[in-house]
Amino acid sequence: MEKWVVRIALAAGAAACAVTSLTLASQAASQRTRAQEAQLSANESPVEPAGVRAKLIGQQGTTRRYQLVLAPGTEAVGAITEFVLANRIQAAQFHGLGACTDAVLAYYDPATNAYRNTAYKQQMEIVSVIGDAAPTAGDGAGLHVHMGVAFADGTMHGGHLVETHVSPTMELELVASEPVHREYDEKFKAWLLQP
Repeated sequence: MEKWVVRIALAAGAAACAVTSLTLASQAASQRTRAQEAQLSANESPVEPAGVRAKLIGQQGTTRRYQLVLAPGTEAVGAITEFVLANRIQAAQFHGLGACTDAVLAYYDPATNAYRNTAYKQQMEIVSVIGDAAPTAGDGAGLHVHMGVAFADGTMHGGHLVETHVSPTMELELVASEPVHREYDEKFKAWLLQP
């Protein structure tokens, strides 16, 4: 009787090992398939609106990293907006630098719940441009962008970016990620990010 118990136990152990081996093999194949899909996605070209050259430079899961280069004369806020919408990006953060021939920078005045714009028209270095996108119904691509510019004498100005025309270039790294959205805030009369 004991021999049969041992044989049954051995048979059950062998069956469990076989199931475990099949499960591990299946998981490895699934991981290879996901890796191959990610590799194929990395070779796909993004949609490039007018004035934008773009390249997918990295991908991990649903997070994608793009390099964007804006051509001379391109209005940057519109071009970034078009890139986000054309590529169905659900959320993004971006940063970069470059140069421009003009800029409208703004300051949010909480006393009036409105932006006060200042226009600059001269050749400037874009010391930094940084922002995010949260496409939301009622707010388009949901861009929020700040930019710092330097003048020929080394002085700098910055603020909320309303508009700027690139010359000779603007170089950005844009990271597309999981969806986020904005909601309109009645108190501040502004679209605010809701993570």
